[in-house]
Amino acid sequence: MQQLANGLHDAGRDRPWVVVSSPFGTAVPEIGIDQLSGQIGDVARVFLIETGELTRQLGDLLPAQFQVYGSAGRSYPVGDAFADLARSRLRFTHGDPQHATDQLVTDALAHAHQAGLFALAPASVITVDGTVKGFMLGGSRALVELDGGGMATVWQELTYPPVPLDWTLKPGQRIKGALDAPTHRLNVEAKPPSVAAIAQRYPDGSITLALVQKVSPQRAVLALHPHLAFTITRADISANPLDKVDALLSEGDVVAARVIHLPSGALHLCLSDVDDDETVLPPLCAVRNGPPWLQENRPLLPLVEEDEDAAAVVEVVGTTSSFEAAAAAAAVPAAWPVGTPGHSALVAAGPTAGRLHPRPSPGPGRVHAALRPATTGAIPFRVTPIPPPAPHSALQSTQLSLAEAKSRIVRLETQLVEAGATDSDLAKLREQARSAQLQLRDALVELATLRHTVAELRDDQRAQRRMLRESRRTTPAPTAVSEYESRRAAWEEPSGWVRHEILLAWVDRVPESDREEWKLPQNYVLGERFAESLTGLDDGQLAKAFKASVDVLTGRVKTLKGRHLHALRQGAGPADPHLLRWDGARCMRVSIEQNTPAARRMHFWQLPDGGIELGRIVTHDDMEA
Repeated sequence: MQQLANGLHDAGRDRPWVVVSSPFGTAVPEIGIDQLSGQIGDVARVFLIETGELTRQLGDLLPAQFQVYGSAGRSYPVGDAFADLARSRLRFTHGDPQHATDQLVTDALAHAHQAGLFALAPASVITVDGTVKGFMLGGSRALVELDGGGMATVWQELTYPPVPLDWTLKPGQRIKGALDAPTHRLNVEAKPPSVAAIAQRYPDGSITLALVQKVSPQRAVLALHPHLAFTITRADISANPLDKVDALLSEGDVVAARVIHLPSGALHLCLSDVDDDETVLPPLCAVRNGPPWLQENRPLLPLVEEDEDAAAVVEVVGTTSSFEAAAAAAAVPAAWPVGTPGHSALVAAGPTAGRLHPRPSPGPGRVHAALRPATTGAIPFRVTPIPPPAPHSALQSTQLSLAEAKSRIVRLETQLVEAGATDSDLAKLREQARSAQLQLRDALVELATLRHTVAELRDDQRAQRRMLRESRRTTPAPTAVSEYESRRAAWEEPSGWVRHEILLAWVDRVPESDREEWKLPQNYVLGERFAESLTGLDDGQLAKAFKASVDVLTGRVKTLKGRHLHALRQGAGPADPHLLRWDGARCMRVSIEQNTPAARRMHFWQLPDGGIELGRIVTHDDMEA
């Protein structure tokens, strides 16, 4: 156990380690150990641990939430394996061991690719030509018909992840790649173009598209190619020193950028002086003969997975196994089958030390790591899993059914490909799958609409009860004199009153010592509907609206989590693009009230020159700009 934990903590590991646990009361795993060994054994080490007392001890040796238990598995990447829990997810079977096995294969291949383990090809890899026939599993797998006969698959995890395959490949495309014959994996990833080639393709001052990979308050990383990125600063995006880069750009945005040739021969990107009517040169092709990898208004959205870790509850129980038994099992050859006497603890699955290929270590360039002999240890443990609760609503049940259907469809497609199925067979299967998915999506829409209707009815009920309580009062409360209304009467133009109230709110909200830092700009714009949207608000709501205006205009809103600053999208879905106006202004939304019916929100426009235009005050459900 100590040996395994030390290996997982070792930042110098040359490959990912995959740890799989067996169910309680048996040494036979549900997850496919043989499949893991066959598909990832050349780039990862796979360990099987029998559930038992040592689970608790292993958990004590690892950071919180990084343990393995309850017939689940986890792939630990090279480097700091515990830096980000999202990179090393615990994959439970949940009644579908094949799905968990597929997830572990995907995780381990992604980790191996990030470590550069595919830079050196094993002896089983040959160069082949083929034609892209189509995509599977939501675009994460591409089906390729090889010229010499047979089929192969291109994996998104091995081809510029997290870029979707349909950004770099298209049906009918001719491709050349490295085929790993035992696994039918085809690697088509190419070297990035040189700076000289980029300079020749994009003359000085030309415009092309770039992908926003990272953002911070003062910097952003933009990519012209999945493996060719440039760092720019706030000055390259906006001339306003008060602007923050992460308020103007979001990770995954596709933006038009000007390519600048520096005297040193290096290249630089700039966004601040790009006009809407300038010609945009086509982006690069990430794969030969493929489509341009970037398109306008097609952002790269992060994949959001359901948190399986939070759904798992386990109870650790005692066992008669001991550390001595674990140490004894360390000497058992890796070739012994699971369940053989004397081998009930932990085995290393995959290639033996004599068949290991040298692999590059993590870091820049192709640096060859020293070949290290494989080690095996023995860690017996047992866990009694408590199954996750059943879905509590029809909507959740339908969502799970849709995800399960997609998973089974792609597995069936893979099996048919390996069995030599024809294109006609695959086309029939896809047509049936599309029909089933459409029916499930219709059910999801119907159930989501029903939930929204029920929520509206509950809000109406609360409002009616509140009105009933008010009507039962025998003595009406005296009508309070509104300070805002009395001051409004002194102004002929509503815009003058609004600006005066914002100035008063700034004086009240920002201490004198901080006013130099949080200045109130003089050149902000009041939208045509802003003053009108204040009509009907009581004094408390008006005070909150003017305070929110101060936070937006001074820039403090970016530091206040309670404001929930975010860009408004063109639709209700997370994949919909941000809402942009004809002049390039981006519509933003902040919270004014919390935890109240019809809570107020503010919409404002972030102008291309860095200025602010206050749009209007709306209710929670109003998404119109």
